[in-house]
Amino acid sequence: MRFFARVSLGIIIVSSLWIISTNNAKAEGEFQSDYKVQYTIDKSGHTSVVQNIILKNKTPNFYADKFELKIGSTKVADVQARDETGELQTDVKFENNTTSITVSFKQKVIGEGKQLSFVLTYNTNEIATKSGQIWEVSIPKLAKSTDTGIYDAIVSIPRALGPIAFAIPEPVSTNLTLQTQDFTFNKDQLFSTGIAMSFGEKQVFAFNLKYLLTNINLTSQTMDISLPPDNNYQKIVLEDINPKPVDVRVDNDGNFLASYRLSPKQQINVGVKGEVEVFSKPFRKIEKSITQAQIDTYTEPQRYWETDNSFVRDKAQELKTPEKIYQFVSSYLTYNNDRLNQQKIERKGALSAYNNPKDAVCMEFTDLFIAIARAAKIPAREVEGYAYTQNERLRPLSLNLYQGDILHAWPEYWDDKLGWVQIDPTWGATSGGIDYFSKLDFNHVTFIQRGEASTSPIPAGAYKEEKSRNEKTVFVEFAEQLPNPINNAEVNLTLPKKSYSSLPFKLLATLTNTGTTSIIGQDLALSTSGLGENKDSTINIPILPPYATKNYEFRFLTRGIFKKISASAVLSFGQIQQTAPISIEPLYKAAIDPMFILSLVGVTIIVAIGLYLYGRTKHKTKFPISPH
Repeated sequence: MRFFARVSLGIIIVSSLWIISTNNAKAEGEFQSDYKVQYTIDKSGHTSVVQNIILKNKTPNFYADKFELKIGSTKVADVQARDETGELQTDVKFENNTTSITVSFKQKVIGEGKQLSFVLTYNTNEIATKSGQIWEVSIPKLAKSTDTGIYDAIVSIPRALGPIAFAIPEPVSTNLTLQTQDFTFNKDQLFSTGIAMSFGEKQVFAFNLKYLLTNINLTSQTMDISLPPDNNYQKIVLEDINPKPVDVRVDNDGNFLASYRLSPKQQINVGVKGEVEVFSKPFRKIEKSITQAQIDTYTEPQRYWETDNSFVRDKAQELKTPEKIYQFVSSYLTYNNDRLNQQKIERKGALSAYNNPKDAVCMEFTDLFIAIARAAKIPAREVEGYAYTQNERLRPLSLNLYQGDILHAWPEYWDDKLGWVQIDPTWGATSGGIDYFSKLDFNHVTFIQRGEASTSPIPAGAYKEEKSRNEKTVFVEFAEQLPNPINNAEVNLTLPKKSYSSLPFKLLATLTNTGTTSIIGQDLALSTSGLGENKDSTINIPILPPYATKNYEFRFLTRGIFKKISASAVLSFGQIQQTAPISIEPLYKAAIDPMFILSLVGVTIIVAIGLYLYGRTKHKTKFPISPH
C-alpha cells in the first residue's frame, strides 16, 4: 500500500493523506517527519535552502509514495530532490500565496521503523531583503503537526550584512565565524512565531511632502497641516517648511500640527522637507504616563471602532491581552488583494471586518484590533503613515489616497512600562505569520496618530483638490544618515510695565524652538529673589517641536503697601537663561497712575452695569406681568 505524505509549512495546516489503491483515506500518525534545515544567505540576499528530511514509517504495511511540502508566502526556484538512488522527480506550483513542492519517491520502504531519507533543495529571494541600511530575514512559522518530530533550522548570515539588530524568537544558539553569523532555532520556536531578524545599525528616510490648503470662506481662517511627529519609534529632523507656519503645536494624540492663516479665498502650497530615523522597538518614552481621563478617551467607542457591539465585547472578555487580540485579528481576517484595484478603498470599520473576514485590508485589521482592545479597557489608537515594502504580496499597502499616494495603517496600544507600542496585524497575517507584535521593523514611518477621533487629523498625502487627487504628494526615500539636528531654543521674559505691592502681577515667559529637531523632556524654570521670599516655579515641557512657540504665565503677589521692592527673575530652559529686574512700586502710587485709575474706573463701570442688569432681572422674576 502506498502513502502520500503531505507536510505543510507556513500558513497551511499540516495534513497527511494515504492512498490505498485508488481510494483516498485520511489518517494521522502513520509517519513521522524529521527535519534538519539550513538557510544560507549570501551577500546579495539570495537564499539557498537545504532540507534533510527523514520519513519514519510507523506502520507495517504502508509506504510513502509522494511527499508534499507547502511553504507559505514564499516563491521558490531551482527545486531539486535526491535520495540514495539519485535524483527524484519534483513538481512545483504557486497559487493562493503558497508554494507547493511534490516529491515522487522511487523506493518502497515498507515496515514499521523503516526510514526514507532524502534531501530537498531550493532557492528564493524572498527570505532576505535589504531595506535601506537594514537587512531583514523573514521565515514563516510552521503549522503545528503531531507528525513532525525533530525540526532544527540553522540560518547562516554573512557578517558583511551588519550586526544583528534583533531576532525573534531568541536563537537557541549563536555561532560567530570570521565570515558568518549562524543562528539555530528549534521546532517549538518555529511553530510559535516563525523567524524574524534584522541586521544593521539604523534606518533613515528622507521625506518631501506637499500640502495644498484652500480657504473657500469669505473670512480669514486658520488651517492646519499634520507633520510627521516625534514618538517612541522615530526621531524627526525638519529641515525646511515653506512657507513657515504661524506656529506648530502638539495635540493630545502627539500629532504635530502646523498652523497657517489664510485670507478669504486664498490658496497656498506648503512644502515640508526633512529626515526621520526609525527604530523597531520603543527607544524612548515621551509620555511618561496617561491620566484616567485619557484612558477613558482611548477606550471609548468611535466611528469604525464599535466597542459597544456584542461580538466585540465578547471577544474582549475572552482575549483580554493585546497579544491575544493581535493573534486573533491576524488569524481571523484574510487580506483581500482585489480591493487594491478600486480607485479609492473604502474604510469599513471593525464590525464590518468581523462580519466579512475575507474582505479586509490594513484599515480593517487596524480597526478590529482597536475596537476589541478598547472594549477590553486597553487604550488603543490608530497610526497612519508610510511603510516601505519590496514585496506588496507579503507586506501590502492599502491606505489609498486617490491612487496618487498609497500609505499604510496599523494600531498601537498603551503599555505602562513602554508607553505607546506599535504593532502590525496586517503584515503578521500576510507574511506567513511573521511576528509583528513583539517588534515592528525599521520601515514604518508615522505621519499621524488617531485616538481622540477616528477620522482626524488627516495625513500627508490627503491635502489635495479633487481634480488633482491622483497627483503624488508624498516622496520618501532612504538616506545615509540623519543630519546633525539643530537643537536650539529661545526664551523671552516679559514683565508688566508697572507693578504695585499687594496687587497681583504676572510674568510672561515665551519659549520658541528655532532648531530643526524637537526638544523633549526639558523643564522651563522661573526663579525669583527679592519678593519678600524666593519663589521657584517649574513647568515640564514633554515635547516642543521645531517652529513651535509656547507662552506660559507665572503669577505673583507681594506684601507691603508702602514698600518699594527691587527684585529679579531668572528664566531658564536647558542651558539657556534670561535674567530680568523686577521693580514694584508702593500701592499708594497707583492713585496717581492714569492707567491704573482708568482701569479702576472701567472695572467699576462694568460692575455697576452688571449689578443694574441683575437687579432688573430679579425684579421681573419677582413681579411677573399678568397676561390678563
